[in-house]
Amino acid sequence: MFDLLIRGGLFFGMTGDAPRPASIAVKDGKVSAILPPGADAMAADSENIFDAAGLYVCPGFVDIHMHDERFEDPDTVQRCLIAQGVTTAVAGNCGSGPLFEKSLAARPRPWLHLSYLVGNRAGLREEVGRTDRYTPAAPAEIAQMCSLLRESLQKGARGLSLGLEYAPGASWEEIDALAAVTAEFGRIVTVHIRYDDDRCVGAVREMIRLSKENGVRLQVSHLGSMTMGHTRECETLIEEAAAEGVDVGFDCYPYDAFCTAAGSAVYDDGFVERWKGKGPECLEAVSGRFRGSRLTFGTLAEMRREEPDGLIVAHVMDREEIENCVANPACIVASDALAASGGAHPRIAGTFPRALGILRRRGYGWEDALRKMTVMPADRMRLDAGRLYEGAAADITVFDPETFIDRATFQEPFTPPDGLKLVVIGGHVALKDKKFSGEPHGSLERAPGP
Repeated sequence: MFDLLIRGGLFFGMTGDAPRPASIAVKDGKVSAILPPGADAMAADSENIFDAAGLYVCPGFVDIHMHDERFEDPDTVQRCLIAQGVTTAVAGNCGSGPLFEKSLAARPRPWLHLSYLVGNRAGLREEVGRTDRYTPAAPAEIAQMCSLLRESLQKGARGLSLGLEYAPGASWEEIDALAAVTAEFGRIVTVHIRYDDDRCVGAVREMIRLSKENGVRLQVSHLGSMTMGHTRECETLIEEAAAEGVDVGFDCYPYDAFCTAAGSAVYDDGFVERWKGKGPECLEAVSGRFRGSRLTFGTLAEMRREEPDGLIVAHVMDREEIENCVANPACIVASDALAASGGAHPRIAGTFPRALGILRRRGYGWEDALRKMTVMPADRMRLDAGRLYEGAAADITVFDPETFIDRATFQEPFTPPDGLKLVVIGGHVALKDKKFSGEPHGSLERAPGP
C-alpha cells in the first residue's frame, strides 16, 4: 500500500524525459513509483488518492532567495511560499543570515525544506561589534568574522550572503577574505550588490572579480531591482564571465517595484538623485502607521526614525526591463520574499505563478519555464531538489495550467494564487486546495561537508 497516489495528470519529472501522462505513488517520503496510464490499478488501495486529471504534476518549486530571519515570526514567509508551490527555500540572503547555530535553534521544524546562508551584516559584522554600517571592519575584526563564518560553514550553513548596499562600509578586504573562506568549502556566495544606480555596472564587475579571484561560486541576487536602466548590460557582463569559466549566475523576481526596510541605507539622503528624480511619491509604506499611503519627505523621515523595521515598496523600476530579465534563459526565478510588522510585498505570495505567466507570454514552453524554478535553482545551490524520479524525495507541486494565476497585490500582498491544487513535502500533503495540513513537514537542512 502506498501512502499517497497522485493519479493522472501530466508529469514533469525534470530529468530530461519529455512530459508524459503518469501517476505518482509515494511511500515513506519518497517517490516509490511512476506509473503509466492504466497501470495504477495496483495502487488503488493507497491511503490517500488525489485525482490530478487535467493538472500538471512537477517537482516542488525551489526558491533560492527569500528571507526568514525574523525569528519572532514563526511561519508567515514559509506558508506564503508553500501556497504558491515552493517546497525548498534558502534564507539568510542580502547579508541578513545569522550564525548557523542560531538558525538551527530558531527553526528546528520548518514548514518547508529550509537552508540558511550566513550574512556579512547580521551574522558577522554585528557579531564582532562592527555595528556601524558605514565604517570598515578592522583587520582583527575581519579575522574574527572569517573564524565565525568557518564555524557556521562547518555546521552546515549553505554559504555566505553579502548585503553590500546595506553595509556600505564593507571593504574589498572584508569580502575578499570571507569569499576565500567560503571557497574552501565549495559553498556559494550570494550578493545584494553595492549600488542600485548607474554605478551598478561597476558593482557587478566587482562581484565577478570576487568570484574569479577566489574561485568561488557567486550568485547576483535580484538583478533587475539593482540594475535599473542597465540590466541588459549587467546580464551581458555575467554571461560573458560565465562563458570564460567564472562560476557566476543571477536571479530576478517578476515585479517592477522593490521592497526593503525603512531604516536601511537604501533610503539614505541622495536616493532621489540616484534614481534620476524618482522621489518619495514613488514610495509606498506597506506596514506601520502609514501603511497603504505614498510617502513624503516628512513621513519617510518619521518612518525611518520611529519604524525603521517597517517595509517600504519603491515603485521605481521598468516593467519591460524586469520581464526581459526574467525571460533571460540564464535567469533563475526567486522571490526575495519577506514580511515585517504585518506587511509585505506581493512577491511573497505571487512570484512563481506570475513568473510562469510572463514566461509563457514570452514563448516559453512549460518544461523550460518550470526549469527556471526547479532544476536551475536546485543545481545552483547544490540542493537535492528540483527533480522527480523513483527514489527521489516526494516534494511535489500540482497545479491547473489554465488557472494558476497570482492574486497578490500591493494592497493585499498575502493573497494566495488561484489554481494551485496540491503541495506535497516529504511525502506529506502540506497544502490542498489552499488549505494547510495541521503541522509542518519540512526540515532544516545542512549543506554537505567540503
